[in-house]
Amino acid sequence: MRKFRSLSLLLLSIAFIAVNCTKEGPEGPVGATGAQGPAGPNGSTGNTGPAGPTGPAGIQGPTGPAGTANVIYSSWYTLSGWADTTVAIDLGLIARAIKLAPSLTQPIVDNGVILTYFKSSSSGPYSLPFLVLVTNPSFIVNFIPVNGKIIYYVGMINAGIMPTGFVPPSYEYRHIIIPGGVAGGRGSGGEKMADIKGRLYSESQLKGMNYSQVCSLLNIPQ
Repeated sequence: MRKFRSLSLLLLSIAFIAVNCTKEGPEGPVGATGAQGPAGPNGSTGNTGPAGPTGPAGIQGPTGPAGTANVIYSSWYTLSGWADTTVAIDLGLIARAIKLAPSLTQPIVDNGVILTYFKSSSSGPYSLPFLVLVTNPSFIVNFIPVNGKIIYYVGMINAGIMPTGFVPPSYEYRHIIIPGGVAGGRGSGGEKMADIKGRLYSESQLKGMNYSQVCSLLNIPQ
């Protein structure tokens, strides 16, 4: 019995030594990545955070071109209601038509600059006064500014008497008003002056410009 117990202990000891002396094998290869699972539901939107501080002011841009204050201009229009009349000019009988212009006040008539233009279907625009020399008899187209209206007139310049009931061709007209109270006054010679973009222009200078030059100077669409 004693020998059997000793043999059992010996066998147990040998088994213990054998287990502890066994070497670990090499690590196996990494397996393939599995398929991605479905996306989970979106979480709820969080609260809006506080506004950040105001950033510094940017650099100021360059000053734009100066405009012309209170300039008044019309669109193109036709005239009707031509009538025979006479005015204080050396033309005798003339044909005249009236364009109402409520913005043309007496102070503007006295101190402002009023420019008018006309054009035909094939030529123009031309500033008034204008001599039409391609007809017989020739005639002049001009205007008289008064409080609240512009009187356009047509008179013969190489005929003894203009025929009654004369109706001028179907021209289109336009007017531009530069108030003297804002845009100038009178020059040393008594001529009306307009201060446009920091420069003084006389009435004769403005009337001597062509239509496109005036529109460009006054920033008026043509």
